[in-house]
Amino acid sequence: MSIVKTDAITLGRTDYSDSSQIIIFYTRDYGKIHTIAKGFKRTSGKYNSKAIDLLTHYRILFIKKEHSTLHTLTDAVLQNNYPLFRNDLDKYFKASYVAELVNEFTEKNDPNELLFDLFLNTLNHIAAGTNTIIWLLAFELKMLNILGYLPEWERCICCKKRIQHQGRVSFNAVEGGARCVKCNGELKDGVVVSAGTMLIAGRLSNLNFQRLERVRVQLSICVEIEKVLRYYIISVLKKELNSWKYVTFST
Repeated sequence: MSIVKTDAITLGRTDYSDSSQIIIFYTRDYGKIHTIAKGFKRTSGKYNSKAIDLLTHYRILFIKKEHSTLHTLTDAVLQNNYPLFRNDLDKYFKASYVAELVNEFTEKNDPNELLFDLFLNTLNHIAAGTNTIIWLLAFELKMLNILGYLPEWERCICCKKRIQHQGRVSFNAVEGGARCVKCNGELKDGVVVSAGTMLIAGRLSNLNFQRLERVRVQLSICVEIEKVLRYYIISVLKKELNSWKYVTFST
């Protein structure tokens, strides 16, 4: 048993008692953790000074249990509570979707600093309101890349030839990539998508944060990329995500 400190973003919370909650954090140094937060619960409809908010960046102190997956939260120092999320439903839903992806794709106590930094940077940019659709797509693609789930975007998964000169290709989630017309006949399987969309998705997955700031992609292409990603994510997770019904790509 040891007392440790780390940066953390709140993923979820459930009531445990009249004054305590189970808080799920994604942390920089320890990955996703479940903590019991005694005395941190809001009381009487007012904000307790120790209340923990969702979609909020903290510097937390917790007692790390060696033989338990439920640790004890002792302190949480606010770093950024993203007030714009509370006043803008579109930003809130996009941020909630990012948090749901992190929660669903990660296991307890499996640290990944690259994913934490991507998560934090994405929340910062969604809050700032700059190119939020691109940042959301880039998060999905980069997260899949970091966790080893990224499909093949640039070559036919059968003949291995580059698809840049194709018109339409068929993306197959189970096979993890697209088949060209020659290899898939009438493109009956999977999601039919333009080859150009596939190539743009591949480039977004590799762009660094600085270059991502300057990227502009047509809305129709963004919608098509998201269509493929949702189809693929369902295949990986074996379910749909709750946030999808609220996230729109209109602006």
